[in-house]
Amino acid sequence: MKRLVYVVMVVAAMLLMSACTAPRHMLVKENATVDLRAIKPESGKAALVVARTTIFGGAIEFDTYLDKKMIGVTQRKGFFIKSDIPPGTRYVISKAENMEPIKIIFEQGQVYYLQQIPRMGVWKARVSVAPLTADELLTTMDDGCKLLEYNINDPGDDLSDNDYNEAIKDYERELKEGKHKDHITYKGIEAK
Repeated sequence: MKRLVYVVMVVAAMLLMSACTAPRHMLVKENATVDLRAIKPESGKAALVVARTTIFGGAIEFDTYLDKKMIGVTQRKGFFIKSDIPPGTRYVISKAENMEPIKIIFEQGQVYYLQQIPRMGVWKARVSVAPLTADELLTTMDDGCKLLEYNINDPGDDLSDNDYNEAIKDYERELKEGKHKDHITYKGIEAK
């Protein structure tokens, strides 16, 4: 019984410590205020905002990739901005217990908003992705949602060819089955 209590205490301490730090490969931009409606991409590029607005499943990190390249990690309430995406068709893939892609045709001068939504998994949290407008995303955010910045000094691992190919194959099959209708019609928002 003492051993069980000890294990529970250690796990609780680990969860508490993870709740107080930024997700791996990311830095918290302290006291940063960002108007999501005013985000602008770099010249000739598109911008992407990826947000996780709930603490549900907060100890589990959601890795995010642009095609196979890691671009950020979310954990608990946090969001990041990538403002240098070249125009063209790309897959944004969120990875937890599952992989959840969305195919986006990035256009220059457009801003795209994605919400990562945790859901129950078998071993750890799973992720769903919803394309939104800035206003829709703002309705789910509060002051506890922190701006994160990718740590170029501690880059994450890119997605393996096998994982990428499997995720895209499953996603394209699901599109043919009529799933992800909100993905197909998503065009982003013109930067102001």
